[in-house]
Amino acid sequence: MKTGLETLILPAGEAAAAAAARALTAGGLVAFPTETVYGLGADAANAAAIAHLYAAKGRPAFNPLIAHVADVAAARRIGRFDARALKLAEAFWPGPLTLVVPQTDNCPVADLATAGLDTVAIRIPAHPVAQAILRAFGGAVVAPSANISGHVSPTLAAHVESDLAGRIDLIVDGGPVEVGVESTIIGCFESLMLLRPGGLSRERIEAVLGAPLVRPPAEAESEDSQPLAPGMLAS
Repeated sequence: MKTGLETLILPAGEAAAAAAARALTAGGLVAFPTETVYGLGADAANAAAIAHLYAAKGRPAFNPLIAHVADVAAARRIGRFDARALKLAEAFWPGPLTLVVPQTDNCPVADLATAGLDTVAIRIPAHPVAQAILRAFGGAVVAPSANISGHVSPTLAAHVESDLAGRIDLIVDGGPVEVGVESTIIGCFESLMLLRPGGLSRERIEAVLGAPLVRPPAEAESEDSQPLAPGMLAS
């Protein structure tokens, strides 16, 4: 249901990145392109903004979110990376890979974004528009797909407008995305676990690691259990 919020649509560029940063800082919701799909961004440290994001999407709050950051230094401020995670980050970031790692002791990401887990899901997007927004904002941005939960993930700004106009503050139109499916998610647990297939193939990841990825236990993939990471339920 529409909320009556006026949704501004801006073409990608410096002005749009600055407007997006202002909206995020003010607790607003901003849709923007990544190389995978359009994401719906909120300040990862702002619990009220994240609650608004869950409501706008109709997404259950026990389904955690991915924190998007501009670079590895920013990623290491919110997550702890072992040698395996660093190897994957070096090989595939920026790009369509999300890593689930333990939170740092002073992780600023709101508990609502992680669904109370002691891990955090992190990605560095490659899309120049996403990068410009993240750098203008200066912090982590949680950004699930910019659609109503259960709908097809958006690959054009028009798809976002159709689903979310009146629910969010700003849509940054960067044209069609390149990959068209969500990021691959790897859990950096005792074993490296393929939590969600996506825009980066399992084979490429295993080639870098020199070892196979494991699948989550069957009970972790049940709709009745809390997901281990974003993307294990309808987005």
